[in-house]
Amino acid sequence: MNLKTCNVLFILFLSGFLPGSAFALDSVAVVGAIQKQYDSTDTFQARFVQKSYLKVLGQSQKAEGFVSIKKPGKMKWDYKAPDRQILVSNDQGLWLYLPDEKQVTKMKVQNIYSSNTPALFLAGRGKLTESFTIGEVTEERRLYVVEMIPRDKAQNLSKMVLLADKKNYQIVGSRVYDNLGNKTEMLFKDIRTNPSLEEKLFLFEVPKGVELIDLSSME
Repeated sequence: MNLKTCNVLFILFLSGFLPGSAFALDSVAVVGAIQKQYDSTDTFQARFVQKSYLKVLGQSQKAEGFVSIKKPGKMKWDYKAPDRQILVSNDQGLWLYLPDEKQVTKMKVQNIYSSNTPALFLAGRGKLTESFTIGEVTEERRLYVVEMIPRDKAQNLSKMVLLADKKNYQIVGSRVYDNLGNKTEMLFKDIRTNPSLEEKLFLFEVPKGVELIDLSSME
């Protein structure tokens, strides 16, 4: 697994940032308020900073870019640094475009949603309490920090931590741990909720002269 693959896994996971350490809260109430806030958000845009750690390689990487989401299931992640990457998902599939390598990989998005509950939530197709057992909920400065354990033990995900703004329960970051010891952290900045987003933003056409690797027919 390389660092670019780790970036894709983050998108399919939802990621995070910051530990919680204050005191226990009413976890059911906090998670319910976070879910309610997310249910009321049909579109979402933000800048992001992502930190990925791959245990097998002993390497870390910092990336940043801009994300747009339109429920259900439409996402565009535009990585600006350190390497340009564009990831687009819609009802037709998921594309990872690496401009510098002149290569596009297409995947079957249904397979991703069927095996990845954080992706379901991020895309507006799942409920937190259905997919996770809620662990400790604490406060960290202006944030609620929610530890969540996946109910489906077959997943590679071992734990997810959500960070939400205490004022409005808006998700502002997360931290994801997998069973191999890898970790992905992310922080959203300059968040816009429910902006008007055109459908064409979530369409993808393979640029001329770019190699297409089509994995969408694989089970």
